[in-house]
Amino acid sequence: MAETFFVNILIMLVSALALGEVFKRLKQPALVGHLLAGVIIGPSVFNVVQPDESLETLINLAIFFLMFLAGLELHPKEIKQAGKNAIILSILAFVIPFVSGAAVANFLGLSMIPSLFIGLALAITAVPVSAVVLMEFGLLKSKMGSTIMTAGIVDDILSLITLAIILQLAQSGGDLDFGELGFSAFKIGAFIGGIFLLTFILNKTKHWLPHKFSPLFAKLQTKEAGFGILLVSAIGLSLIAEGVGLHFIIGTFFAGLLVYQEIIGKESLGRINDVFSAITFGFLSPIFFAFIGMEFYAQSISESIPLFLILLGVAIAGKIGGGFIGGKLAGFSNAESRIIGYLVNSRGMVELVIATIGFELGIIDKTLFTVIVAVGFITTIMAPIMARIALRRISSQPASSVTNDKPPSE
Repeated sequence: MAETFFVNILIMLVSALALGEVFKRLKQPALVGHLLAGVIIGPSVFNVVQPDESLETLINLAIFFLMFLAGLELHPKEIKQAGKNAIILSILAFVIPFVSGAAVANFLGLSMIPSLFIGLALAITAVPVSAVVLMEFGLLKSKMGSTIMTAGIVDDILSLITLAIILQLAQSGGDLDFGELGFSAFKIGAFIGGIFLLTFILNKTKHWLPHKFSPLFAKLQTKEAGFGILLVSAIGLSLIAEGVGLHFIIGTFFAGLLVYQEIIGKESLGRINDVFSAITFGFLSPIFFAFIGMEFYAQSISESIPLFLILLGVAIAGKIGGGFIGGKLAGFSNAESRIIGYLVNSRGMVELVIATIGFELGIIDKTLFTVIVAVGFITTIMAPIMARIALRRISSQPASSVTNDKPPSE
């Protein structure tokens, strides 16, 4: 078993890194190569590696590192500044594809609960995918990048609340337990409120707190002990998020967000960030995207191509349209709003998780499950390619909120 696991990891990593390098040389994002590597080695082409539980555990670890690193790259101040714009963007980027997806599914003959589930699957934004795209383009710290990331987190919260309602409707035959929903909403609100309170405390004590923490990290004798301490903290906050009914990635992202230069010192933060970055982009990220590619099984949608094309069109139009309108209302230019629409169009692993839940509970059948997975795969490949094309068109503009941390070709 262990030998098979490591052989699979070796095949996934080598193929993903090789194709990632090819696509970088073609001036395309490396993650597109990683995704296609998964398609080639997976059931769609050579069927060399198949997704299993051992790989899914590693994928969860990859998502954990991706989200923590995304939080680590941002500053609470940037998230706060994006607040109002991000809420506008998240609501429109969620509601438009959700309503349109559910309406189209119902029009095609599906009953209410499967239709709502389809709408939810089409409304999801894959925050880990957005994070990787933004980091690869050097846009994570830009006004647009922080807005997209904050909107993605809000989208995740909306998605989980909607999922809870749909699951309750499915289990009760259409009746809602408002008491249980109210308690869940209270727990989620308490968690988010606690995060904001902690951020407020850290901000108010930043003039003296760093003098307490920085020497502690500087004096640690165990090699990379600071990395371990932050890892434990992130895991703890992720478990709390799971405990209140949120996805663990929300806790992970906020854990990274709460660690910034003023708290642990510039040198310590830089060293820890380098470790996380090396592990994430050198090992976990390529495997994560290769796994998504492996979940795409082209042959299985041959009998449902019309349904697939209809839902794919609704997914793309709803998400890009919602992102564009949200971007415009948030004050971004037409070109920037289009980029926002392209980036929020990715779905990836989060959609796979929710689709699996619906399939296991009997809300959707095998055909719908396959279509949802295919839509997630196609839109995840489209997002970075379309965003790069749009970025090239506005790269010569002298004034823009698209401000890079590093050159876009990096």
